[in-house]
Amino acid sequence: ARLSLRPAERGIATGRRDLDALSRRLTARGKEQLAAQRARLDALERMRLSLGYEATLQRGYAVVRKGEAVVTRAAEAQGAPLLEIQFADGRVTVGTKAARRKPPPAPPEQGELL
Repeated sequence: ARLSLRPAERGIATGRRDLDALSRRLTARGKEQLAAQRARLDALERMRLSLGYEATLQRGYAVVRKGEAVVTRAAEAQGAPLLEIQFADGRVTVGTKAARRKPPPAPPEQGELL
């Protein structure tokens, strides 16, 4: 009896077809998952932007800072020598820096009149 390669060749061809089909399904599924994750990430980014303070600035509000601290009460701003106000299109500094007090110059020495 003679051995034939045909059954082995058929098995290899069937295996290749099955592998190709699985590969196509896996590729399609990977693309679907990637698209779904991208859509979710885009939605989260839109939410982050809508919740950020910059969106509030776009609606006409402003952020007031005294130094690095955000001012949330009038009492905090009262008497501050310098405030920074941030609008949607930029920042403005209001007030004046408190000048450091220099000691008054010593009066010139007067000579003796007598």
